[in-house]
Amino acid sequence: MSGATAILIKLAVRLVVFTGVFWIAAHKNPKVIFDKKWATPLVAFVFAVLNTALYWGLRPVLDLATFGAVAFAMPLLINTLLLAMTVRIFQSRKWFRIEGMFATMWMATFLTLAHGALWIALDYVPSRL
Repeated sequence: MSGATAILIKLAVRLVVFTGVFWIAAHKNPKVIFDKKWATPLVAFVFAVLNTALYWGLRPVLDLATFGAVAFAMPLLINTLLLAMTVRIFQSRKWFRIEGMFATMWMATFLTLAHGALWIALDYVPSRL
């Protein structure tokens, strides 16, 4: 499998998983709001692209900036930043919003758990086989 194909497959899997996380979050937490129900996959796609593209670039920089002292918390911090970027992108269109800091952290926690599961399934395990 070529490198481009592998990246597209990983992005597609991330899109499906993150769409599920956003959909579940919107149904479980009234402060995670999709004004347009059809916007869930679009929001998840933007987050998946940011997560795939920026996460791997931000993590080494932030690890170096903190000398690895908070490496265990780095995925949560980065996913919170990426979630804030996603909310900001869709804020002007009023398709998606999160009301409050606790709802944002709640959502970022679930996205980080999904991100960790994806990393194990798509990156860690295949590299060991």
